[in-house]
Amino acid sequence: MASETSIPVPKVATEVTGLKAGLLTLGSLIIYFMVMKYFNFMDSAMAWAVNFVILGAGIIASFEYYRSRTTLNVDYIPGLILGTITTAVAVFPFAFFIYIFFSQADTLLLPLLKDNVLFMGEEITPTRAAFATAIEGLCSGVVVTFIMMQYFRSGFKRKKNEKLMHG
Repeated sequence: MASETSIPVPKVATEVTGLKAGLLTLGSLIIYFMVMKYFNFMDSAMAWAVNFVILGAGIIASFEYYRSRTTLNVDYIPGLILGTITTAVAVFPFAFFIYIFFSQADTLLLPLLKDNVLFMGEEITPTRAAFATAIEGLCSGVVVTFIMMQYFRSGFKRKKNEKLMHG
């Protein structure tokens, strides 16, 4: 009777993975913000919606990296923690960047955000812009994390390099 040997699964910390992915996402958000400013897209709601895509891509990248270093199926709680850390590391410093940018660097752009930010109808301030950015980013990150957990938790029950049968 042959004994089965289990392949050791390398230990990868969700916190470190979330931190790295969050910092990469933060950098992408800041670069995209500067591109929006350079090309005068600040008043376009569609241009701001790309932030959601960037955040979603960062969360998915963190899941893919974590999955490639551990098991194919990401457990639910570690996955939620991973997505939440990625979101928090990307969103809070980005909101702080927004506050600094609109309070110090370019205060004249602030009125352009009046229709694209929470608290419509009220006077827009750097604090309100940063707060709205944080709320929108956190909500988006939690929703994307929850959706992706459904996929990464149950969508990868096959083995590495296994081909799906089409027919």
